[in-house]
Amino acid sequence: MGYELRRWFEDRLPQEITSGERIVAVTIADLVWDDTRIGYGRKFMDKLLHRSGFENEAQLGKVLGKLAAKGVELRVPITGQDGEPLKNSRGQLVYAHRGRQRTFRVPKENEFPARAVPDWQDEEERSPHRVTIPEERSPQGETIRGERSPCGVSMVTPQGGPIPLTPSPSIPPSRRTRSAATSERAGRQQEDPDLAAAVGFLQELPEPWAIGRVTAKAYAEILLEVVAEKGWQLDEQLVSELTKNPNGINSYRSVLRTRIEDLPRAPQGTAKAGPSLPPWCGECGDGNPAAEFNAKWRTAPGSSKPCLNCHPTIQTADAA
Repeated sequence: MGYELRRWFEDRLPQEITSGERIVAVTIADLVWDDTRIGYGRKFMDKLLHRSGFENEAQLGKVLGKLAAKGVELRVPITGQDGEPLKNSRGQLVYAHRGRQRTFRVPKENEFPARAVPDWQDEEERSPHRVTIPEERSPQGETIRGERSPCGVSMVTPQGGPIPLTPSPSIPPSRRTRSAATSERAGRQQEDPDLAAAVGFLQELPEPWAIGRVTAKAYAEILLEVVAEKGWQLDEQLVSELTKNPNGINSYRSVLRTRIEDLPRAPQGTAKAGPSLPPWCGECGDGNPAAEFNAKWRTAPGSSKPCLNCHPTIQTADAA
């Protein structure tokens, strides 16, 4: 899956893109299906982040935006129920939002500024799975024979016979350290936008209910499960429910967890009166999903200034 398409795409990518942009582009080409040129899903994103070396989807989104600005669009826009691509308040296409993963597609040659590929048809090539290492002589006159590569690829002798591979020892899955499992769990929390939104929500609760990053990550999965079952949203109404009647409480952290686990069903048609946040544009706050429910994160990209598209203060000023 993707090997031939990756080589095809790598040869044609524009010269002016950066090395980081090239890594993301060819990694996507390696992961998509050859016949449809399309790839998507949580496992796809996990592999893309791991192989490209980026920490989270926000960083990856910036690189994809830069590639698109240079004519190499690898993202597939989200469509509405009418089949038309969705756009934000600025008229820009939307490629991902809460609850919807990105879909990727490698463009055809006439869909991006492809480079001309040199004519290499006459050049004899060797498969990467069969490499011949010629005999060499050391300064002392000894013959150095071909050996296995450190990556485990089978080499061949000068006469063409394969050199047998010695199986490398493997570590049983049961031998994984606790730190490795912890790192994997932390990685999932960082990459899942819904989980990141729940963590941000819990950290922004008013004092004395606010909790730190570690505790918020521990409570976030429980919170997502309960709000999905009981019909709540991560909004001011849920804040009021979790932080009501604060008097006489000794341990706010333990009480908060109990209230999360024992949330009643969300009231129907009884939304709290008062001003509410405008719909999130999906672009500000460098893609931080916490901006959907907290105006603190609705800042223009790369600055601390309010977002001109969806910050409530800007909306209020426009109305006045």
